Amino acid sequence: MHRYKKKLGQHFLQDANIARKIIELAALTEGEPVFEIGPGNGFLTAFLLRASIRVTAVEMDAELLPGLRDRFVTGGGHGLNLVHGDVLKLDLEREFENIVQRHGKICVVANIPYQITTPIIFMLIRHHHLFSRAVLMMQAEVADRLLAGPGSKSYGRLSIMTSLFCRVHSGFSVSPGCFYPQPRVWSKVVMLSFLSRPSCQVADVVWLGDLVQRLFSQRRKKIINPLTDWRLNLERFQIEDLLRQNGFSPDCRAETMSVGEFCRLSNLLRQYR
Repeated sequence: MHRYKKKLGQHFLQDANIARKIIELAALTEGEPVFEIGPGNGFLTAFLLRASIRVTAVEMDAELLPGLRDRFVTGGGHGLNLVHGDVLKLDLEREFENIVQRHGKICVVANIPYQITTPIIFMLIRHHHLFSRAVLMMQAEVADRLLAGPGSKSYGRLSIMTSLFCRVHSGFSVSPGCFYPQPRVWSKVVMLSFLSRPSCQVADVVWLGDLVQRLFSQRRKKIINPLTDWRLNLERFQIEDLLRQNGFSPDCRAETMSVGEFCRLSNLLRQYR
């Protein structure tokens, strides 16, 4: 019997109705390739293989691999490509380039480990050209951050960077009782539809990400404060003048700024690195 590993955040889905709702939300088309992150005991994998003939599943726990192979791979006839490894270290370009060329963009479907939810989302965003959409089960609190807008307590770097590259669709809530072992929190399924181009014009995505992180490190302070001792070749009074001349108030706070305003500010400040 498998020993659940707390350090890997293992909470395996065991509710067939929830699995069917995930498949329904994903709306997979015939022959569409699927990427599953963390198949675990294969509960959701079985539903995916009924809906798609090409599933690539990446599992980090070596102890789970024999059971997955026995269930889905041994004997052939199944469309599962089982990969052992850390998904955050996986070379997605190498893994999926040929699949995308032959079959089109990939749909990501996963019940992802909660402690690495944010890194996984940022990883998918970095490689958004490979994916059409992602249907993800995550901690409800993180889902709220994805869906948050300016002025919300949940609004932050994850909200901004995700909305720059995705349309975020609220799915449905999932109770702890749908998993084994049970998590201590409610979960939520959301869908990210990846955009072909950023929702706002941005000259340097990395610079934007650094700016957003900097401003939200002091989210309740006026933006002039975190900008003053940042990596700009400007004195405080020069930054204040620059902001005012370009329609920004030095007294505004990061938590009130829209994605478009962050992009415009990033493009402006990039010239003074």
